[in-house]
Amino acid sequence: MITKEELAGRLAEIIKRAESRNFHIGQGEVRQFFPEEDLSEEQIKLVYDYLLAKKVVVEGYLKEASGENGAGEEPGLSEADRRYVEEYKEMLAAVEPERPGERARLFRELAGGERPARDRLSELLLPEVLQAARGFLVEEILLSDLVQEGSLCLLTALEGLQGKTEMEPDAAEKWVMQEIRQGMQALAEQQKDVKSRDRRMVGRVQELKDNVEVLKDEMGRKVYLDELADFMNITEEEAEAILKLAGEEVPREE
Repeated sequence: MITKEELAGRLAEIIKRAESRNFHIGQGEVRQFFPEEDLSEEQIKLVYDYLLAKKVVVEGYLKEASGENGAGEEPGLSEADRRYVEEYKEMLAAVEPERPGERARLFRELAGGERPARDRLSELLLPEVLQAARGFLVEEILLSDLVQEGSLCLLTALEGLQGKTEMEPDAAEKWVMQEIRQGMQALAEQQKDVKSRDRRMVGRVQELKDNVEVLKDEMGRKVYLDELADFMNITEEEAEAILKLAGEEVPREE
């Protein structure tokens, strides 16, 4: 049975390896870090989800629809998002319409290393970027941030197709869209994790402030840092760090 410390160490190693590959890693590579563990599909998905929260793309992994992101139900757009969609659509209206057979031809030219093909494909795939972004929209993130991330992933993926003459146009487009969706998913999961930690910290700050008042009432005097830490069963360093966030100060006993 893997210990908590061993798991943390292996996850850190996975992230380090992914960093050297533009924060991408294969599912098979992740499993190789747990050769002695008989992880169930649910357990390995938890590992993938943790990596997504660290903005690491697990190649080929997209979370199942849950009503929160992915192909789940889209939340209502904010006023800022609605304005962004209108501006984005105005920009798309200025793009030259796609001609019959043009997309397949461009993917073949791109595989041969022709730069104009990449630029034109990036224009033609912009509507798909917007559509994909709306599928990953959560309250913790702006639609514009998802579109920006998707656009960067689009350009990176198109660069990666150069020289891959063996890949058929349909397969190439499918791979590009997968890269876009995975990048957006990683961003959405990261922001959800950040917001969750922020909410927990706010709750922790309020809890600590309340406990300071409780101890003051019980003791009838000022409270020292070691007393507060003991009362909350945390270290003095943790208590001091939280107090700083709260803008309060509890002295150390002299």
